[in-house]
Amino acid sequence: MKKTIRYVNSLTFQLELTAKVIKNLAEKYYYEEVYNHISFEEYIVMDTIVCYPHIDEKILAKTLMTEQDKIHKIIASLNKKKLIKEAKYKNNEIVTIIYELTEYGNKIYQDMIPESDKTIATLAKFITEKELLSFTKTLIKIRNILISLEYA
Repeated sequence: MKKTIRYVNSLTFQLELTAKVIKNLAEKYYYEEVYNHISFEEYIVMDTIVCYPHIDEKILAKTLMTEQDKIHKIIASLNKKKLIKEAKYKNNEIVTIIYELTEYGNKIYQDMIPESDKTIATLAKFITEKELLSFTKTLIKIRNILISLEYA
């Protein structure tokens, strides 16, 4: 009998399942410990804006691998709650609308940070910080390779 590799035993499937488990755990911790008048998706958008200060809506959607319409709705919601504001960024004579946290938005964001890494804290009990960092770098490298191949 010929030995075959099954999809359920593949790296692709195992990464997909692990990503789902981590996302579910992060959402669980978020809603149990952190929830502060914004959704998990709104928190992720705010966090991305903080990490990438000159990001516009289109790049935000690409970065989060989400439809631009969904990002537009989240941005509108954060804007309505006065957690972010529009700003203009000029780069080589091209003006782009970017987003910044308001003072109130920054306070909400800062209040959430200590509790948002509970998933990592759980993993850190079993895996060293160096191993987690190495694994994260490897995942980013794999993702970037796959994205570059997709658009090559």
